[in-house]
Amino acid sequence: MRLPLSLLLTLAALALLAAPAPSSPIADPQSKEPPSKEPGPKAKGKLYRWESGDGLAYEYRIPKDYDPEAGANLTFVLHGSNLSRRWTFWNHDVATFRPDDIVVSPDGTTPNGQGGFNFLQGKKDLERLHALHAELKETFNVTATYLYGHSQGAFFSFYYAGAYPDDVQGLVGQASGVWMGTGGGKKHHHQALVLMHGTADPVVPYGQSVGGLEFYSDMKYPMARLRSLDGWNHWPTQEQTSQQLAWCEGMTTASPERLAAAFDELDGVKEKLDPVAYRQVAARALELDGVPGKTRKKAEKALKEVDEAAADHAEAIAKSVGKKNKKRRLEDEAWVGHVPLYLRHFRGVPACDELADDWEKTLAAHDKAGKKFGKTFRDKQGSSPKDAFSAGLELCSDAFLRRQTQDEELLSKMEAMADEAKDSGIGKKDMKTYDEIVPVLRSAIEKGQKAFGKVARRLHRRPASWSAR
Repeated sequence: MRLPLSLLLTLAALALLAAPAPSSPIADPQSKEPPSKEPGPKAKGKLYRWESGDGLAYEYRIPKDYDPEAGANLTFVLHGSNLSRRWTFWNHDVATFRPDDIVVSPDGTTPNGQGGFNFLQGKKDLERLHALHAELKETFNVTATYLYGHSQGAFFSFYYAGAYPDDVQGLVGQASGVWMGTGGGKKHHHQALVLMHGTADPVVPYGQSVGGLEFYSDMKYPMARLRSLDGWNHWPTQEQTSQQLAWCEGMTTASPERLAAAFDELDGVKEKLDPVAYRQVAARALELDGVPGKTRKKAEKALKEVDEAAADHAEAIAKSVGKKNKKRRLEDEAWVGHVPLYLRHFRGVPACDELADDWEKTLAAHDKAGKKFGKTFRDKQGSSPKDAFSAGLELCSDAFLRRQTQDEELLSKMEAMADEAKDSGIGKKDMKTYDEIVPVLRSAIEKGQKAFGKVARRLHRRPASWSAR
């Protein structure tokens, strides 16, 4: 589902009022601004600020070894609602975030009148960022342009890439989705797009990115994917963003050297590795002529390791299901929690795709039940807790393989409603069903997480590669 801009901004503003403290440190807004320096080849290695021709303020950092003759990528970072250019380097290390790129962090294209800025869905906003883009291309030898947007800045990033397909090679949009009216089609198919979203995002629902991926899938984008951050909230995470930008570059660059650099970025990840990004860039490193032999050897190893890990997951699931539960009914076994994690994090790897095909009817049935009872569960919690509770039981029994059912939010609400069963008019029959289902589901989810993590650690011994925590 894709929502209109006005409604999304309202939801985001309301959610921010009640949002928890950030999980990643944000510097003091009163901290000293970087020095002012006109962009140019000599402004290398440090953080500076400047303004575009029409007064759009921005901060930037040029690679310390920038070579005008060789050029470099340009990476724009676009902040969320009512923030400013300062957000980028408060949340991303100036020395280690995309160190080979020219990184530019502009204020939002429309002031909010209170010291903050927004990237709005309008022609003026598009043209203003594009004018800065053109100025930077005149100043630097820009070899490719990538975008990273967060929240509202992510919505705008997809919008900008749709409006100027020839000027954007790839982008990562975190904690957003896609605005209605965003352009797309065959002339955009060279772009590599990632919708990255925390499954526990309290500001912009995770489902917005699921709907955004459907938008691009319907237009047959060959390089559009969803990176799920299990248990993560709305806040930025440099480690995950860096992996996804490396994937974008690895899948689009024609330079063997830059492809090798993108692969090395992924190959160097010590934990929370994205196995699909790793595998796909490794596969491309084996296809592109001119990639150094050392990189090709490492890529061959990576391809083998991811495929073996995916096969290990499939084997563990098959062993957990066993032969007795042919109808794949809910039971206190690891496969219940293992399957959804596996599908989210390995889809696109052959062994996982084979399992998805084998489980197609089961997954479709769970999806159908989830859509049928999910709305009742959400809508009736205030007006009729009894009906919401009954719908929740249906979700836990017939739609337990859906991510939404396995979310902590749903299980916690079900447990809270059970504690107040008498006051809510919940009958003994439903409570008996609850006792037979919900504790089993919670236990199975925990077992599945442990089983997934155990197999995930075999991939370069990287712990918890399934979690953004």
